[in-house]
Amino acid sequence: MRIRSAIMIAMVALVSAAGAIAASSDDAFFAYQKGDYKTAIKLLTPLAEAGDDKAQYNLGVMYANALGVSQNFKEAAKWLQMSVAKGNSFAMVDLATQYLAGEGVQKDYKEARRLYEAAAAKNNPQGESGIAAMYERGLGVPQDYKQAVEWFRKAASRNSPEAQYSMAIMYSAGKGVPKDMKQAVDWYRKAADNGHDSAQLNLGVLYQSGDQGVPRNVPEALKYFRMAAQQLNARAQFNLGQIYGNGDDGVPQNLPRSLMWFSAASTRLVGEQQKVAKENIAEVARAMTPAQLQEAQALARQCDADFAKCE
Repeated sequence: MRIRSAIMIAMVALVSAAGAIAASSDDAFFAYQKGDYKTAIKLLTPLAEAGDDKAQYNLGVMYANALGVSQNFKEAAKWLQMSVAKGNSFAMVDLATQYLAGEGVQKDYKEARRLYEAAAAKNNPQGESGIAAMYERGLGVPQDYKQAVEWFRKAASRNSPEAQYSMAIMYSAGKGVPKDMKQAVDWYRKAADNGHDSAQLNLGVLYQSGDQGVPRNVPEALKYFRMAAQQLNARAQFNLGQIYGNGDDGVPQNLPRSLMWFSAASTRLVGEQQKVAKENIAEVARAMTPAQLQEAQALARQCDADFAKCE
C-alpha cells in the first residue's frame, strides 16, 4: 500500500487544545492500530470537519487507500486540499502524488512540483524526494540526474530511508554521480539500518554474491535477508530458503528453516517465482525426516504469529 505508513506517523501526532478532541484523536489512532478502520473513519470525520489538518490528512490517506471506506481518490483529494490549506506538509506530498498520477484530480506536473516544493520548504524529506523523482524521471522537467541526486541527498541527510535507498541506486547505476559501489553499499547500509526492506534485500544479494567489489560474506547476507524477510519481503524470504536449504559459507544447512521460509515466500510471490518456490518446498520436504517436518510446522506457527521475531 503506497502511503499506509505515513498515516500511522501522522495519526500519532493528532493533538488538539480541547481535551475532548484529543481523547477522540487517541481513540481514532488506537482504532487504526487495531485495524478497525471504520471506527477510525467515524472518529476522524468530525475532527476533520472541525478543521483539524491532521485529521483531514488522515482521512485523505484512508480514502486513497480504501481503509474503512471504498477507494475514492476524489474524496481523498478534497480532504488533502483542506489540510494543505492549513500548511500540512504531509498532505502536500500526498496531494502532489495524486497530481502526478492523475488520481482524483487532473494530472498536473506543475502543480505536483509546486506542492513538493512547498513541502520541501517545510523541511519535509518526502517533498525533497518528490522533487528528486521528478528530475530523475523527467516528469514535467527536463531529466536531470544531477539535480535528482542533489534533492535525494537533502532528503537522505534528514535520515529518510527512501532517499538513502535512492542514493544507493544512483551510485550503483552511475546516475548523476560517478558509479561507486563503495558509496552505494554505504547508502544501502544506512537505508537498511533505517528499516528499508529493499535496501536490506539488495545488501544481502551483494554480500551473498561477492560481486562489484563487495567481499562475499554469507552470514552478513543472511542478517540482511532476515531483516527484510521479517518485513514480509518475499524475495528475501525466498533467498533465506535457498541459503538454509543448501547451506553456504558460514551458514549450516537447516531444512526446517528452509521449508518455513520457502513456504512464507510462496504465499507472497506470483507467477513463475511462486512456481519455483513451490517446487523448492516439495524438494526440501522430500529430503526431511518426520521430526524435521514437525519442527518446520512449529517454526511456521511461530512466524505466522509474529514475523518480526522470525529467524
